[in-house]
Amino acid sequence: MNPEILEIIEDAARAPSGHNTQPWKFEVQESCIILRPNFERKLRVVDPDDHALYISLGCALENLILSAKAHGYIPGVTRKFSDAGDEIIVDLTASEDVEKDVLYDYIKIRQCTRQGYNATPVDPEILEQLAGEVKNEFVDLLYFTEKDEIRKLEPFIIEGSSLQFKNKDFVNELVSWIRFNKKEARQKGDGIWSSSMGLPNIPKPLGNLIMKKFVSAKSEAARWKKIISQSAGFVLFLVNGNTKESWVMLGQRFQRFGLKATQLNIKHAHVNMPCEEISVRTKLEENLGIENGKQALLLLRFGYSEPMAYSFRLPLDEVLIKKEEAGALA
Repeated sequence: MNPEILEIIEDAARAPSGHNTQPWKFEVQESCIILRPNFERKLRVVDPDDHALYISLGCALENLILSAKAHGYIPGVTRKFSDAGDEIIVDLTASEDVEKDVLYDYIKIRQCTRQGYNATPVDPEILEQLAGEVKNEFVDLLYFTEKDEIRKLEPFIIEGSSLQFKNKDFVNELVSWIRFNKKEARQKGDGIWSSSMGLPNIPKPLGNLIMKKFVSAKSEAARWKKIISQSAGFVLFLVNGNTKESWVMLGQRFQRFGLKATQLNIKHAHVNMPCEEISVRTKLEENLGIENGKQALLLLRFGYSEPMAYSFRLPLDEVLIKKEEAGALA
């Protein structure tokens, strides 16, 4: 296979995904790459409607587009969503005139930085630059940077977190994707490595015991109150509609936000609990006056901090669709 094509797919697969599940597959044909969802890696508890899965596909698609341009290809994108199966086809046309997007240079170093930040404010001009990578006719965002704004947001974060940590199925699903030591993280190539959360490497049985016996809704509420106080601000992503197409589009714009933030040395991490819990999301949208069919599907915190350990990725042969598998993932 063309080494450049493999490099493009490798870049695409560096995209973020819920619990680092990497829920995608790539099929290579003569002049195109086809991106498909891998439902074997879906999060059945925290993401029952698959919206986070399709946001992740959008992140991978944006990386793919950026990498294709950097490798001298004009990418033509066709999105197909149907009962027969979903696929995003990226036709690649070689060209000497294609211009590399500067955001490509940050694909390999972008990360969701889960530790605490210092509360140093982010310059409004920088926030405008970040917003410029997101806003279009389909996707919008809301910033929360003033103390009063963050104070009003905090109860929704705490409520969403508390609902989740009172749900044994949620906790079991989360724990199943935590890799408690480097050996396990490297072997699996997926999931949340404990070091990327600032936690020590410990044996898996001990990690399971701690998470299930000693982490509670109350302890998480206290932890989040501290994290919130350390954040420079929060950003809520809004998208028109609640369809697979809109979810993918949101993922693309979120990925550009993350890459631009990396360029500007701004760290970010997910605070998705208020968006994942439908009852909390509804109250949040009503409180903020979000109307006209817009959905609040993604919440991030941001600020300044040092990088953390990087999550691992699956080897390419595990995300490439073999000929005999083509169509089986629909």
